Amino acid sequence: MTTKEANSKVSKLFNEWQRDFRGQNDKPTDEYYRDLEDFKKRCKHLHDVVGLYEVISDKNALKMASICSSIRFTQPFEMLMQLQKTTKTF
Repeated sequence: MTTKEANSKVSKLFNEWQRDFRGQNDKPTDEYYRDLEDFKKRCKHLHDVVGLYEVISDKNALKMASICSSIRFTQPFEMLMQLQKTTKTF
């Protein structure tokens, strides 16, 4: 996966999260929960791509962390380790 592809996928997930799952004021429906589970799977799948956090930008790594903070698709310590790889702060 190239840097451009990786950054694009992260941005698309972040935009979808902002549009569909962040700050829902309506009462959630069964369809909402199905969509949420599908979204979590896609986030986890992208998160598990080997070398993703070495090629994406710092800003996009923070976008993934923002998604993870509200929709827990991985453990917080795993996300922190990936952020440290991206920002090169160990």
